[in-house]
Amino acid sequence: MPIITRYINKEVLISALAVSMVLLLIISSSRFAHYLSKAVTGELDAQAVLAIIVNLLPAYLSTLLPLGGFLGVLLTLGKLSVDNELTVLFANGVSQQQLVQMVLVPLSILAVLVATLSLWLAPEASRNVEEILYQQSHTTEFDSVVAGRFQGNIERQVIYAETMSDDRQQLLNVFVFNRPEVSAPSVIIKATSARQVFNEAYQTRYLLLKEGSRTEGQPDQLDYNVTRFEELAVRLYTEELQIDITRGFTLPTLMLIGSDNADHRAQLYWRISLPLMTLIVSFVAIALGQVNPRKGRFASLLPAVLVYLVYLSVLTTLRDDMTRAAANADIKIWLLHSAFLLLGLILLFGRQWLRQLVREGDSNAPA
Repeated sequence: MPIITRYINKEVLISALAVSMVLLLIISSSRFAHYLSKAVTGELDAQAVLAIIVNLLPAYLSTLLPLGGFLGVLLTLGKLSVDNELTVLFANGVSQQQLVQMVLVPLSILAVLVATLSLWLAPEASRNVEEILYQQSHTTEFDSVVAGRFQGNIERQVIYAETMSDDRQQLLNVFVFNRPEVSAPSVIIKATSARQVFNEAYQTRYLLLKEGSRTEGQPDQLDYNVTRFEELAVRLYTEELQIDITRGFTLPTLMLIGSDNADHRAQLYWRISLPLMTLIVSFVAIALGQVNPRKGRFASLLPAVLVYLVYLSVLTTLRDDMTRAAANADIKIWLLHSAFLLLGLILLFGRQWLRQLVREGDSNAPA
């Protein structure tokens, strides 16, 4: 029995981690592209992008590992069913209860890992992301500027610098295209040097240019105004980053316990629900993973995934309801967990319980 247990545990863990890593690669690559586009336009530093992606991984893993464990059980039991290994196990005295106990060992390990991520690591990492974004939005240096490259939004503002000073405080031989509004005239500015300044009163960044010219006019007209200047300040139009390091998902779990804030309570229930869901969906996966060998190992994959998606979508909806302080949303979350746990137990042991009831009814029937 220990050999069989180790074999099943290894197969479930390998499949679960492999699926989770593939899903993590897909999700993180899309977010990486999003933040990389901000680095190209100069809104974020390239090193900050890497730090953000690394700090987002715990939050992604905490939500992907339950699905990875669910699919890992389905794939493992599907393979054992098609290879008739489950049939051999049951023929040699292994019961359904014993199979559940075997599979729950690796799923319990995953649940502990998910609990560690959701209750501790993910909130800390999310707070780091918010702090990085906050620092980037208030930087006063040209950390994201690359000499010899046009950067910015072509619809509003583009900045080009031929070179940069050694201390990265000044741009040399600068070209600026500026158009605050679509209907406004275009402005082209050339200057020998420029540096960035931050106005504390207006909380706005400016580009302070020196010794250059300013040309204003419409592209389809010949009427241009050319002005030469010794010093000129141009407002930098950058997308405002939404920064808030006091939101529920960035706070430690201990700070959420006992809080009356709706968002805090929703985050607490969400963090607790993730490891619970990892264990609850395992019962459904064990039941649906035992397929008919003639139908193939993927016969129950689609309905099983639909059941998981319904579970996750309803749980997410209830979390959002708690955030909006909807009535009895917390009770509905516990009812949801109980309903899917009952569903898994019925799928696993329903026939056995029904046969037992029939036998008890027959034995109690009058002769």
